Amino acid sequence: MKGLRPTSERVRSALFSVLGSDAVAGKRVADLYAGTGAIGLDALSRGAEWVDFVERNGRLCGALSARLREWSFSDRAKVYRAAVLATLNALPGGYDLVVADPPYRQAEVGELDKLLERLQPARLVNPGGLVVLEHGLSLWTGAPHPFPKGRFVLETTRTYGDTAITVLSAGVEDG
Repeated sequence: MKGLRPTSERVRSALFSVLGSDAVAGKRVADLYAGTGAIGLDALSRGAEWVDFVERNGRLCGALSARLREWSFSDRAKVYRAAVLATLNALPGGYDLVVADPPYRQAEVGELDKLLERLQPARLVNPGGLVVLEHGLSLWTGAPHPFPKGRFVLETTRTYGDTAITVLSAGVEDG
């Protein structure tokens, strides 16, 4: 599909390596801007309790739903066909891990900033939970680093070619 940029196997493997072996087992995960759903499917195969996938492309949602049935993950996942920022309030929340990989062009025009603002309520990301942002290197060339925001604390940023992964941890809700 034109414009689709699935997370490479190398970056996906690195992501789970950075997070550690217990990052998803028994945890609730949100795969935002899911695309093919590769990250959420990987999380399910690593023992995630539940994964919510959010993707606005209907064809990708259909393919992802079929893959969930084929791999017997339908009882541990839900696919939302919607724009991420418009649907965050409708998600059940309680996530231990949120992975967001918007199209790079979208991320560069403020999508990740808006996303982090809307993830502030503790009902969405549990205290101690992690938010992983995948973005192009052009998003943060030089200091200061554009993340974190609000209750999120920068844990690490790793680069893989022209891709960066920023890991944030969630503190308690401000206020």
